Amino acid sequence: MTIQESTVPLAGYSDRLSLRPGEKISFKLSSTQTEEISARLIRSISADPNPGGVGIVEEDLDNVFPRQHFRSRYQPFYPGSYAITDESVTLSLDEGFAISATIFPTLEKPVNQSVVSLGELALYIDAESKAAVRVGDISVSTSVAMEFRHWYRLEASYDARSKRLTIIQTSEKNPLERIENVIDDVDLSKQYIKGKVLIAASWQDDQASEYFNGKIENPALYRSTEIDSQTEVARWDFAKNTSSTRVSDLSPNQLDAQLVNFPARAMTGSQWDASEMCWRHAPEHYAAIHFHDDDIYDFNWQTDFSFTVPDDLPSGIYVMRIKCGESEDAMPFYVCAAKGKPKAKICVLIPTFTYVIYGNHARPDYDVSWQTRIQDWNAYPNNPAEYSRYGLSTYNYHSDGSGICHASHLRPLFNLRPGYLTFCNVEDSGLRHFQADSHLISWLHEKNLDYDIITDQELQDEGLSAVEDYEVLMTTTHPEYHTVETLDALQAYRDTGGHLFYLGGNGFYWRIALHKEANGLMEIR
Repeated sequence: MTIQESTVPLAGYSDRLSLRPGEKISFKLSSTQTEEISARLIRSISADPNPGGVGIVEEDLDNVFPRQHFRSRYQPFYPGSYAITDESVTLSLDEGFAISATIFPTLEKPVNQSVVSLGELALYIDAESKAAVRVGDISVSTSVAMEFRHWYRLEASYDARSKRLTIIQTSEKNPLERIENVIDDVDLSKQYIKGKVLIAASWQDDQASEYFNGKIENPALYRSTEIDSQTEVARWDFAKNTSSTRVSDLSPNQLDAQLVNFPARAMTGSQWDASEMCWRHAPEHYAAIHFHDDDIYDFNWQTDFSFTVPDDLPSGIYVMRIKCGESEDAMPFYVCAAKGKPKAKICVLIPTFTYVIYGNHARPDYDVSWQTRIQDWNAYPNNPAEYSRYGLSTYNYHSDGSGICHASHLRPLFNLRPGYLTFCNVEDSGLRHFQADSHLISWLHEKNLDYDIITDQELQDEGLSAVEDYEVLMTTTHPEYHTVETLDALQAYRDTGGHLFYLGGNGFYWRIALHKEANGLMEIR
């Protein structure tokens, strides 16, 4: 298995960020090394590595989680979004075929980008930005490259009677710009094409590849060059079930497909004319899906070990630290008190939604010179700006320049680590989010003030009941992103006599939504 250069030597993540006593959290690890991985549990008091302060303060919990060892293994991950059908399709080329889609390409690349593929059949953009069709080793492309960020209608077909393979590229902006190219005497008789249909990628070596960058609308596949309901294999309408992780086939075959790595839905399509700004009011105007070669949601790593929170473990911030050779990583998680059984009068609300939205934020001002301070302070070394393959934040951009609108914790989040420095060109510690919030936790310990932890997730799932038993509810430094449910719960807490301490800046600023079909997936537009 090939390990790419832009891979950290040791990384991990957990299946959840918060839990209560009696609940289980699972950890997923990947190492490029051969030594065993050791794991130990600590309680985090301070995550600020600045030697001018208290530094990193952690309590060992070997008595709760005896140190364990696990074999090293490299677990790959695969950025890139596409749709794949649930069922396989078999095409007999004795009948020919037709395949079509309306596209808005956004990134010129020196490799093929598949629009629709089925086994050895693919409608794609070639390395010269021309529309092309491929059947096995035979391919034909147009003579004129496409302009990027313009809509085109692509049509490819094979006529079994005339043995003609055709590709047509038509500009939606100017239908007179119709480019056609053909190859004659292509004998594909007695051949069959079989497999699952992929949209925005092709299937090679048991893995998706040739990812398309851009928007796709109304792809369709037919068993003949005659395009009608009798020859339909599938006709996908991306304006249907827009809130779903699945795309609908309107043909009688119901060849629905599953979206992988969550491309952006409800995107303006070829029919959009700016007359309606809400996709719900005019779904036909928002009938496109924007796919990217760097979309990522869940790394889908296998679990290496789990930890069940004991009933007597205090509510707080905990970190599972792992080490392999000279490499280390740390995975924070939050233990809440048992529901309805607070252990303190004070509750600290941890803004995990904001942490995830900012997860792997690659700052544009990052410079390798920052590594000097990182090394001097023994701070966390990995910066998202150097490891964009792990998925960036919604404050960054996709490879084609479009904004990132999805975020997830089901991947290593480098800036959610003790000792991570957001800024290194300032006189102070240069902290934000998790590390800056530890100043409040450290202060509560210093003043011997008992506290419990609650996170956005419990507030989302349980509403007011998650916090109603506490006399005081404190925010941390930057509680920016909320859902309708979390904001309603906080307002209800305040309005029913709770004491809400707002200790942050840029708080309650913007709304996010959690996907109902995908664990941990957040969307912001």
